[in-house]
Amino acid sequence: MKMISVLGQRIDKQYLLSKLYEMGFDEESAEDELEYLIDYLYELPDLIDLYRIISVDNKKDIDIKKPGSHYSTSKKDLLKSYSFCTGCGDEIYLLTVESPKELIDISQTLANRILYPNEQEITLKNKGSGVNTVSIKKIKR
Repeated sequence: MKMISVLGQRIDKQYLLSKLYEMGFDEESAEDELEYLIDYLYELPDLIDLYRIISVDNKKDIDIKKPGSHYSTSKKDLLKSYSFCTGCGDEIYLLTVESPKELIDISQTLANRILYPNEQEITLKNKGSGVNTVSIKKIKR
């Protein structure tokens, strides 16, 4: 197990490389892709706007203290492509939060970006505890 530090968090480099191999990368390409993904995280601003779609019965059911772990960096792409909503309910909302970069779960974000490259996902620690909720907008079905 080869541990490296990324943005102050220890991650298992071999684990992430193994995920890239599973996705069809050869050794050199996997190293390059992981380096690219790590560089991307370093280039993020200190405060980042993130987007999440939530399905609930009522807007008041959204836990703004712990709004969730999985977010997209692209509101436009999320709204164009969502077919699965977190939660269960009859109403769908777009949640916009502002998160300090230190709330990002680096290892999970890298793993999810490798396994689901089109989702542009950022995974937050502690179910998003500590983010600033910017807006909650109802989406029409």
